[in-house]
Amino acid sequence: MLTTRLSAGALALVTLGCAAAHEDALRADLARVERELREPDAAPSDPPDGALAGYVRLALEGSPAIRAGYERWRAAVHRIAPARRMPDPMVTYAFYALPVQTRVGPQRHRLGVRQAIPWPTALTQAADARGHEARAAQRAFEAEALAVRERVGRAWWAAWSIRRRRAVLDDQLALLASLVDAARARLEIGRGSLADVSQLELARARLADQRAGLDEREVAALAALRAAVGAPADLALPIADEAPIAARPAESLATLTSEARAHPRLEALEARARAHDAAAGAAEAGRFPSFVLGVDWIETGDAATPVPGSGDDALLVSVGVSVPIFGQDAAGEAQRAAEAEGAAARADRRAAEDAAVAALTEAWAGASDASRRLALYDATLLPQAEAALESVTGAYAVGEASLPDVVLAVRAQLEIALDAIEARRDHGERLARLEAIVGRPIALEASR
Repeated sequence: MLTTRLSAGALALVTLGCAAAHEDALRADLARVERELREPDAAPSDPPDGALAGYVRLALEGSPAIRAGYERWRAAVHRIAPARRMPDPMVTYAFYALPVQTRVGPQRHRLGVRQAIPWPTALTQAADARGHEARAAQRAFEAEALAVRERVGRAWWAAWSIRRRRAVLDDQLALLASLVDAARARLEIGRGSLADVSQLELARARLADQRAGLDEREVAALAALRAAVGAPADLALPIADEAPIAARPAESLATLTSEARAHPRLEALEARARAHDAAAGAAEAGRFPSFVLGVDWIETGDAATPVPGSGDDALLVSVGVSVPIFGQDAAGEAQRAAEAEGAAARADRRAAEDAAVAALTEAWAGASDASRRLALYDATLLPQAEAALESVTGAYAVGEASLPDVVLAVRAQLEIALDAIEARRDHGERLARLEAIVGRPIALEASR
């Protein structure tokens, strides 16, 4: 058994080089991401143009949440090397206050060097644990980037919907103003009533109040967008009028499910489980001996009576082995605790995977249904509502339609237009959610 352990220890020394290569890969990834991040408080290189993609790019460059995740990842990478460090050698010096008289002369000074050598897996497993923790921090950083993309998407769609609702209400207010003029004209020629004018004025006043309330909502929406992006307080935040195309996911739910199972957040949990496994190995190494190599030099003076070798200094080489008697129980408990932590992390991963699959199914179905509803609004409901409104208002102008018919048509067209805006916002938010769950942009196909 001891021979097997010693062989494993020799193999661990070779593995130490593999751990260093793993650390090099982590540092290369860290350096690549660092080049893509903007320095804190630095102005963005390209101000946003109002499109969603521009805000996502801005957030990934300088969001405080992104910066925090990067710094945690960087800290984890810098913890690898200390875990792999050998104990420092110890230099000792002794002065013989009462020189020891030997046949070849008195011994007066002693200089020694001691080097402790832990059981090999104590170093390699500890470094592996830190390496897996750094990889977990990297995956957590990537998961945070996906979460930031989703938050930016939700904030952008909220601001966009307010802008579009305001445009629709402006059109309705203009329409009501023209209807009020038409009602006054009918009143002047005796074909209308003051009640019609009052009813239209009331409708316009209520709509104007609804329109004014959007200004405060826009302030809040832009503040949420600024926070999600991490934009400076003085940076203008335009919102594009045109929304991204509304289309259903082109990939099947089964394809997306397989990719959602490899989400960075899930991989972070798996990396943490591996870190605990390595920590268990490092704790197990505490149950095996460590070694001490030593070299001592003793300065020897000349003998009182010259003899062969008189005044020759002594050189001693020593080897020590620790006998881990009292630490067996503690090391075993630490090992079992680390193994339990690893099992818990894997259970967390399975639970998170089940939740991700459920959320993916909901988001995929919601995005597909929102795409269907938008196609219905664009192709059928909006054209029909606008045609009906145009017909009724034209008939009212020539006295061939009643005011209730006009009010009903105006209300129907307004509700359908606002519902279409909310449906487009819902589609965008669900698509952002879908991409955050899958971990990459989703290919789309045009709605049919």
